[in-house]
Amino acid sequence: MKKFLYILLPTLLLCLPAALGYWAGTHAMAAQVDKTIQWVEKGETLAGVLSVTKLTDEQRNNYKNAYSNPAVDAGVISWAVPNQPTPFVGTAPSPGQHQNAYINSWQMRNRQELQNPKPAGVYRIFLTGGSTAYGSGAPSQEQTIGGILEGLLNRATGKKDGVRYEVFTFANPAWSSTHERIAIENYLSELQPDLIISLSGNNDVFWADAGRNVLWFNAFADEYYQTLANAALKIGGRKALSDLPQVRPAPQQVPASTVAYRLEKNVRIGAHALQNVGVNWVFFLQPTLSVTKKGLTRREGDFLSASKDYYLDCYKAMSSSLSSLALKNFRFVDLSGMFDHLSSAEDMFLDQFHFGDKGNAAIANAIHAELSKQLGSGTQRP
Repeated sequence: MKKFLYILLPTLLLCLPAALGYWAGTHAMAAQVDKTIQWVEKGETLAGVLSVTKLTDEQRNNYKNAYSNPAVDAGVISWAVPNQPTPFVGTAPSPGQHQNAYINSWQMRNRQELQNPKPAGVYRIFLTGGSTAYGSGAPSQEQTIGGILEGLLNRATGKKDGVRYEVFTFANPAWSSTHERIAIENYLSELQPDLIISLSGNNDVFWADAGRNVLWFNAFADEYYQTLANAALKIGGRKALSDLPQVRPAPQQVPASTVAYRLEKNVRIGAHALQNVGVNWVFFLQPTLSVTKKGLTRREGDFLSASKDYYLDCYKAMSSSLSSLALKNFRFVDLSGMFDHLSSAEDMFLDQFHFGDKGNAAIANAIHAELSKQLGSGTQRP
């Protein structure tokens, strides 16, 4: 026994530094992963975003001007909703309550669950888009664009035709038109929609401004999960995932004509998928700070992008491309100038892309006005 211990002890002593080194490395990696997770979690609320983003005093202290109620609590306002891996779109909102956001089991920002098959007497609308459509900055679930729109439809149109309108919001911060097209083609078209509406366009320009190809790129949540996967691989002594050259951003902005071409490609594919199930699609080009002719308040002006001219060029190209499409089940509505008549006396934009409840209500009313032109019989579709 003593002989065995004499042999074992040196072996243990030799292995101890390696074991301690492995433990220390694992502990350091775990700490780094935890730091990454905490940083991402900061972005889940408006208050968190305000605390970690480099802003002027005007931007940070006067955000409440974009809300009708100045007592709004930024600490409970959902901003970047937690995501989880989701088939074919990379990631989408994780079901559950996240601050003032409720995500149902279908990953839609709705308190109610979607019933499948669809109940009789229901007119089902799906709203797709990025963070604006999702409702980043909305002071409550009911004051998202989808929530306001559903109320407008049921109070006005629904009372006339005896139909109950549902608006389910399947949108996610940072999604491009490619994410929306895949969601429409593979998912929403199978859930008995009567109408698809999109509030979109801005994120295609946002990613193109960063040199990304919206047909083949990783969004923020994709990169986050890749970071976590690489950390796990490193702890396990494995190689990190390969860097894909096709996904790397280009060193320059994507030409405006290419931005418009890629958006049109997604629209054509999505419209074809919906035509196969007899569903129409209305695409609303969303308002954004860089293209508005609104008189800007000092706070809004501080958010104005250095890429303003690029956004103007891209929006012009996208609007021209989509307005000239002759597809039976597709209609394009340009809302980019809907705030042009407003003066600098009132804040409307929360930042470059988002809105408080005042902006959400204005957009929902504009969408409702367009839909009401052809809704009313309970069976008509725009």
